[in-house]
Amino acid sequence: MLGDNAVMASPVQHIPMSEDAYFEMLEKSIDKYEYWNGVAVGMAGAQPEHVQIEANIVGELFQQLRGKNCRPLGSNQAVKLAGSGGYVFPDITVVCGKPEYIVKRGIGCLLNPSLVVEVLSSSTAALDETDKLLAYTAIRTIREYLVVSSDRCAVKLFFRRTPSGDNLDETWGVRPYALSTDSLTFESCGCTLTLAELYAGVDLPGRNSLSTE
Repeated sequence: MLGDNAVMASPVQHIPMSEDAYFEMLEKSIDKYEYWNGVAVGMAGAQPEHVQIEANIVGELFQQLRGKNCRPLGSNQAVKLAGSGGYVFPDITVVCGKPEYIVKRGIGCLLNPSLVVEVLSSSTAALDETDKLLAYTAIRTIREYLVVSSDRCAVKLFFRRTPSGDNLDETWGVRPYALSTDSLTFESCGCTLTLAELYAGVDLPGRNSLSTE
């Protein structure tokens, strides 16, 4: 039975509030909210395909990073955006080295992620590839940002290019992947995953569940 102070989020709930009020609500809520420019946004529940893909990626990263200086974190880990942009809950975060946090009402918000992953859904795809792309690339410690479609075999890896020669400005590139045999490497943490591993057990339109066997 829910306590008197519990707060339930609607999938489309947008509530203007101060940062302090946001963390007070988040502390009491049974659901997650993200915080964008003074507005708390309720997060919808995920579809089975989304959950399976997220579990696949976390599992692969956990195995490959065991005993190393990087660790994968799940979707309960809050990340503070650069400046006063807000706070979000990526589907997967990898931090390398010592994690740094800002703590608000007992909630640790990560300051130095190295890699973030978002699994796309029809309701979040536009946000994940526009506003979140801009927000994540503004965090100086993030080296890569992966977006994974949940309704087809399609992945984009955004990566920070290191300045070279006379060009001292950092830029970002993107690599698309669409074949189950494709593999992608995260330079930020030294892991390599195939799309077959990402989509293992997921029924995609026009084909059977992808398998790593």
